[in-house]
Parts: sequence; structure tokens; C-alpha cells
Amino acid sequence: MNRLNMKKLFCYFLPAILLITLFGCGQQSSSSGPIFTDPAVKIATLSSQDFTTRLFYEALQLEPRLNQAGVKVHIGFWSRTPNRDNLIVLLDAINSYASTETYRGIWDEGTTTATAQQYPSYITMNKEYWYERAYPLSDGTVSIEGVHYTDPYPVSTIEADQIWGAYSQRYADMAALIRQATGVTVESWCFVQGAKANRIFYAYELSELATLEAAGDVYVHFATTYEASWQNLNQWITGTTNAPTPEP
Repeated sequence: MNRLNMKKLFCYFLPAILLITLFGCGQQSSSSGPIFTDPAVKIATLSSQDFTTRLFYEALQLEPRLNQAGVKVHIGFWSRTPNRDNLIVLLDAINSYASTETYRGIWDEGTTTATAQQYPSYITMNKEYWYERAYPLSDGTVSIEGVHYTDPYPVSTIEADQIWGAYSQRYADMAALIRQATGVTVESWCFVQGAKANRIFYAYELSELATLEAAGDVYVHFATTYEASWQNLNQWITGTTNAPTPEP
């Protein structure tokens, strides 16, 4: 898909995307409070590849260079602290790298590690408080930032994992759209040392990365140290078949 077609798609989908973002399914307790979305509706939304298109165009609104031919895009993944902090260091290093070529590092939260560059869909996910809702109190209410609410759509822990897992898969799928737009295979950097087999990376993201890798959309790297640098491949293992063994 060339850049002209991508821009045409952008013009076509943007109005619908904005409407979905503004008027998505669910109930909101107040303008600043949590959004109580039906988990079944959310899972259905996130299971569609249409959500990847939405997420990609949200990213383009924040960082138009993701649609620029020749740009080298890097996407990050993490599971288990302190892996998140080390991924942040890596992404910041990529985005501040001085070069005649353009390098951009993104992750599931946004196009940089700054909160100002978060995807609207990610912001909504956080306002839906899936894990807080998955652990109700003894009186049946849910506690969100110290306030107790009656959840009109109770959420199970399995559903909370499914929702974040599906979101993460659609984020990973952005690599295919980015490769089409830039003409460059995406580099994927994974900090997953000590991650458990039943958590989001191993249960959802790894299989998606393997599919993208087979299609030639990504090169997948796994950090062997917490301080691994994207410029030192000796600190990484490459290939999804070589992924570290997860913790039980």
C-alpha cells in the first residue's frame, strides 16, 4: 500500500474513528470518572482488525512520521517490573538518537514515553479500570482511586486479561501497517526477563509477534540484560523461536 492510498484510507476512516472514540459503548459515571464498558462489547471491539486501523491512525495523529517512507520504526514490549522502566530507557534513547536517518520508537501506550503522546484508545482503556473492576469488594462494589462504585457490567479476572491481551495483540499488529507505510521492516524489542507464562506477553503478544515475524513485518529481539541497548545486538536474542523460557 503506497502513501497516497494510506492517506486516502486515513481520510475515509478518521470520521468514524473519532465518533467511536467520542461515543464508544459503555457508561461513564462522570466527565472525569471511570467508564463502565461492558466487557463483552470491549472484547468484541478489540478482537477486530479494525481496531488496529484505529490505533494506527491515532498514532499518526501524534507522530506523522510513522507514515513516511524510509523511517525506521521500533516497537517495544515488556512484562514484569522492572522491565517497563528499562523499555522506557530504550525507547527514549531511540527517539533522541541523532542521525541523518529517522528513527522512531513507540509502544502500547503511545508514540513516545510521555503521557502527552498517549493513544486516545489507551487512555480510554485506563479509564475503564479493567483490573480494579475485576476485584470487587465484599459488598459487591468496586474501589477506583478510593471511590466505591456499583459496576453495571461486572468483570472477571479472565475477561480483564482477555481485554488487555487483545489490545496488546492489535497494538502488535500495527507493525504490518507501519511496514506498508514506511517500506521498512519494524524492529521489536522485548524486555520480558522473569515474566510468567500466563501473563499478557506470553499468553497473547508472543504468538502475534511470531505471525508478524513470519510475514516479514518485524524482527523480534529479547533482552538478555535489564540494561540492554538497542545499538548492541550482543545483548539480545533474536527470533520468536528463541524467546526466553517464561516463569511458571
